[in-house]
Amino acid sequence: MHFQTAEYAEVKVVSCTRGAIWDVIIDLREGSKNFGRYAGFELSESNNRQLYIPKGFAHGFQTLREDTMVSYLISEFYHPPAASGVRFDDPAFAIEWPAAPSVISEKDQSWPLVRV
Repeated sequence: MHFQTAEYAEVKVVSCTRGAIWDVIIDLREGSKNFGRYAGFELSESNNRQLYIPKGFAHGFQTLREDTMVSYLISEFYHPPAASGVRFDDPAFAIEWPAAPSVISEKDQSWPLVRV
């Protein structure tokens, strides 16, 4: 679950141009009535949905089919010092994923758990 901090925070528009994904966002905006809540959406080539993700949200997805392609429109350039994240399996968010991950990067496994 990724995001960029402070002045490098991003707005994203995500679509799935081939295959299908389960796309998840987490509201990390302090003071928001939905702070810490997540929402999940299926995006696929057949439903043609796009997901708008405002600044202040963490974002991640799981592919649901082989040979899936995802397209991003992002408002900011990648700035490595501002890159941050939270764990996809953090109990604080209790995200319900469609399946256990078959592949996950070392970086994604190393994000710290959130303390609430």
